[in-house]
Parts: sequence; C-alpha cells; structure tokens
Amino acid sequence: MNLAHELGHLVLGIPGTIDAEKAAFRFGGAFLAPAREVYREVGTKRAFIRIEELLLLKLRFGMSLQALLYRFRDLGIIAETYYRQFCMDINRLGWRTSEPHPLERERPQWLTRTSLRAFAEGLISREEAERMTGERIDMKLFHSSVERRAFMKLPLQERRRILEVQAERFLAHYEEGREWKELHGWMRCR
Repeated sequence: MNLAHELGHLVLGIPGTIDAEKAAFRFGGAFLAPAREVYREVGTKRAFIRIEELLLLKLRFGMSLQALLYRFRDLGIIAETYYRQFCMDINRLGWRTSEPHPLERERPQWLTRTSLRAFAEGLISREEAERMTGERIDMKLFHSSVERRAFMKLPLQERRRILEVQAERFLAHYEEGREWKELHGWMRCR
C-alpha cells in the first residue's frame, strides 16, 4: 500500500485544492483493490462483515484491515457509521499499529521465473540461470525429443520413480512460497 500510495503522488498530478495524502491513499486502494474485483469478492452492499472474512480479504488484496475498510467505505459497500465503528474496534484491540496476520514482504519473482523459463527453453545454460537467480538449479532438463522418447521407453516403475523424485523437489520449492505459508498460517490459527 505504501508503494501504491507513493505511485499515486507521482502519477496523479494532484491540484493544490485537493488533499494530496487522501487522494494518493485512495489511488493506492483503487490500484490494489479495483472496484470490479472488490464487488465480485465482497458484494455491493454489506450490513456486516466478520473479522475472519476481512483477514482473508487482507491476504487476497495485500492491504491492511484499515485500508480495506477505507476502500469499502469509498465504494459505498459499508456505511460511514459502520466504518467508524470498525475503526474504533481496531483501535481498542490495538490493531492500528499491529494487525493480526501481518502480510509478508513480497519477494520479487520475475527474474527467477524468466531465468528458469529461458533455461527450460534452452536459451541459456544452467550455469547462466544459476548465476542470474543466485540459486542452484538441480533439476534435469530434457532438451530434445530423443531424450523424451528415451524416457518414455523406460519401464513404468522407473518413470514413476523419476517423477516422484522431481515432485518431491518441486514440493520443497512450493512449500517455501508465500501462498503456501499464508494458507497454512491462516489454517493453523483457526
């Protein structure tokens, strides 16, 4: 939200007659939680929203509870009085500065994903991909149809063994990912 807010300052060209901070905050909210997506996920009018739902939406949109509620109020999903009451509850619970289920910092993935794709497509060597990602790549890449055909000629049990080994390696990779941690962190709290 902080980055989206600062982006708002850069791109909006806010005139001096408008509160620049509020405008940039609203821009950040709209950037992270576009109206169409919010209406689809939350609905167009709500009389009540449980905290559990808000925590899930927090993960979905990558915004604090306070920012979500502000966005819901801006979109007319919740009434001003409901927004104020929720803000008082957040303050009373001490969540203004430390919300439950803090969002993890995002990790850039573009370079890793692009490097792995280039390696998989045979455009760069394993060494180049490892240098670019800073990680060891320990998976076998079948470059040619000859190697694929040779794999398919192996006995079924051997192919299954090879695929199981690869699946275990990928499982470890996915378990380190953000979505896995968020999902299972949330599940443990229930």
